[in-house]
Amino acid sequence: MAEKRSSTGKVTTLHGYIVTSSVDAGRIEEISLPALDNNFVLVTTRDIPGTNRVRVLDASTPLLTSSTISYYQQPILALFGYDTESVQLKSKEINISYQLPSREEPAPQQEVKPFSYQFGNLESATKEEGLEVLERTYRYSGSNYESNTLSRISVVLEDDILHITTPTQWPSHVRETVSDVTGIPKRRIVIHREPFFAPHDEMLITPSTMCAIASVACLKGNCPVEILLNAESFRPDLTIKRKTWYFKDGRVQAESILVAVDQGSVSMFSDEMANQLIAGLVPLYPLISLSISITFNTSRRRPAHFFGDLGYSDALCSTETHYSALAKLSGYNPLTWRLKFASESSTHSQVIRSDKYAKLKELIATVSDSSDFQRKNAAYEMQAQMRVKLSTFFNYSRGVALACGAGISGFSSECRSLPQQPVQITLKPNNKVEVNTSFYTIGSSAEIWRQIISEELQVAKSDISFVEEQKEMLDSGPSVLSANSGRMPQQIQKACNQIKEKRFVQPLPICESVLSPKQPGMKGSMFLSNSWVATVLELEIDSVTLRPLVRRVWCAVSLSRVFEEQSLRSKIRHTIVTTLREAGALLSHSDTFTIEITIKDEGQQISSSITSALKGVITSAFVSALEQALGFPVGKIPVDGNTLLGALRGNV
Repeated sequence: MAEKRSSTGKVTTLHGYIVTSSVDAGRIEEISLPALDNNFVLVTTRDIPGTNRVRVLDASTPLLTSSTISYYQQPILALFGYDTESVQLKSKEINISYQLPSREEPAPQQEVKPFSYQFGNLESATKEEGLEVLERTYRYSGSNYESNTLSRISVVLEDDILHITTPTQWPSHVRETVSDVTGIPKRRIVIHREPFFAPHDEMLITPSTMCAIASVACLKGNCPVEILLNAESFRPDLTIKRKTWYFKDGRVQAESILVAVDQGSVSMFSDEMANQLIAGLVPLYPLISLSISITFNTSRRRPAHFFGDLGYSDALCSTETHYSALAKLSGYNPLTWRLKFASESSTHSQVIRSDKYAKLKELIATVSDSSDFQRKNAAYEMQAQMRVKLSTFFNYSRGVALACGAGISGFSSECRSLPQQPVQITLKPNNKVEVNTSFYTIGSSAEIWRQIISEELQVAKSDISFVEEQKEMLDSGPSVLSANSGRMPQQIQKACNQIKEKRFVQPLPICESVLSPKQPGMKGSMFLSNSWVATVLELEIDSVTLRPLVRRVWCAVSLSRVFEEQSLRSKIRHTIVTTLREAGALLSHSDTFTIEITIKDEGQQISSSITSALKGVITSAFVSALEQALGFPVGKIPVDGNTLLGALRGNV
């Protein structure tokens, strides 16, 4: 990272405001501007010296639009002035008239080839006699997340060098976008990274767009520029239709899964999203045949792709919820069915090469015993089957559920579109070590990197430094899918091992670069997992608000190595709480409400991340417990009051 710059004088800084569309479709007929003096700088498509596109791998979207509107609040122009109040007041005088499309005119569709994954012969597998069928649809509706903190983006041109200060999950993408839009070579653009918190990947693409607009304003006004950003992230709309053929004794024969993904106005990262979805859709339970078809659609919504992960948690949630329902239909409770049928199979190992299933069954037994799952499940099932239902207003509508899954992190082995995402480690004289990566070097993840280097190379943590000069920094790719704690430690460990082989043999300095790892032991699998998650959740329907109130949560995780157990526990607890709230749950305020966390670690390997899997199994346990409490299926997440009222009235 380049040397920290002092803030520019406020009097000479231009403050920006982005004017966006007030409709979600149509064409711009006329833009009526107020009289603007020298105190204002206007940025429109005509002022862009380079290309008016923001490229993301193989896809692209307009930076500003002057004609066609593709989605609501699409950026049209930007107004800059010397104080924020006057800019906002002046922007209200800008009038934009639109030609709206006719009602019959369909939304433009972007052609994206459907993705498929098949195993066995579905037609012959479903012809056997004695098969029962379970059909259900799960919908994860597109919601948005807006950061509750304002982030500052500033751009200043000094000595032909464009200095950009911004929070970002992908520094190299900011530089490439600004270079494309302004025509300035990348070597003359320096990114000063600011700290951020982006639980839903809201700092992945938006900072690149804002920095590009601010850079154009900086060049046109020949003045430092500042924009305040309230970053947003949008969840793709996901519909999963599952049809499963099974025998009355609980054995699963075959399954057909149809998935429709609405990614908004432009489809991005669709290849990798298909891989992540497949990893979550393939069950842990053996099948004779499986067919998955994934279709990506576009609509008049904001672009939606990364939202904390890339679809794995939602897909895993649908799988675990579906098989909990199947277990009950075949006469088992979800615990005994899983203990009987969860086993290693070529179906699952082709997508995730996971840890031993004995560890998973041990975790399931642990959370079951801690929560007294067998007794509670039997009691709540008996109550749900009563002919005369107990009144909801007496808090008797209760449910308990179990779910489990494998933890994965990083991009799949099939991902071809991303750059190599390298990290470089150099061993210098006097046991000094330098690390070169574009990832942020603060926080608990960087502490784990230091610990690995210290142990592997036998150096003091104080002798480990990170490359600060931005021009020499390697592009380690986007900081998504738990790369900081999943992929990066593996690359660092591999680099250290390569240095150890040459140490005391070759002269110092010894420099080793490791690209995004082809993880050992994958052997044709898309992901490698050495972590398991199992959870039990108990809830009731609140008699006043008629909303699901979570009473207790039990969570057990199996990992290879734990570096900081206390920070891991905090991370697990935070993930559980935020996931439940986003799913529409209330958390009990009573003294009995607890989240019990059991951590089992064996071995010295770097563990795959459990964050996405934890989100998936927690949401699944919440949905299954809610279905038991209501006595009706719940097919939509997040859950709202209409969903519950409809279920209580039997209108599902």
